[in-house]
Amino acid sequence: MSENLDRWKKLPERKEEAGGMSKGTGVGMASILLIVIVLAFTTFGILSLVSALSDVRMSGKAHATAAAYYQAEGRLQEQLAQLDGDLLAGRAQIPEQGLWELKEDVQEVQQLLLIVEKRQETEEGEGRYRVLWQRLVNTVEWNPEPGIDIWDGGM
Repeated sequence: MSENLDRWKKLPERKEEAGGMSKGTGVGMASILLIVIVLAFTTFGILSLVSALSDVRMSGKAHATAAAYYQAEGRLQEQLAQLDGDLLAGRAQIPEQGLWELKEDVQEVQQLLLIVEKRQETEEGEGRYRVLWQRLVNTVEWNPEPGIDIWDGGM
């Protein structure tokens, strides 16, 4: 019985390879792997945060642009209502071509443009005018930056 007890008390010896290194991964490799994983997650987290902040800024710009457009459209509709009232009262000066051009600034570089034509009394349909054209137009000319010369592979 004492032989069995001695055998159990004896610690197993480590098996060593021919080069003197022990088999198995050990704590060092696991620590390096954990550090790499933590660095990867930190990098992805920072990239996600930067992307989210960029999206918030872009959404704010889109919101401001849409709000400016609809405010300009509301002011343009007020001008159209004024023109309609003037047509009804007979106070409207009819241009040579019979077209009115109503403009409203949306942003520094954009305008909302509305072209209106007076209806003839003989035309069918309701209203004293007809909207021919409504567009958002740029008020400044776009000047692209000059391109750079890129080697095309020829000599």
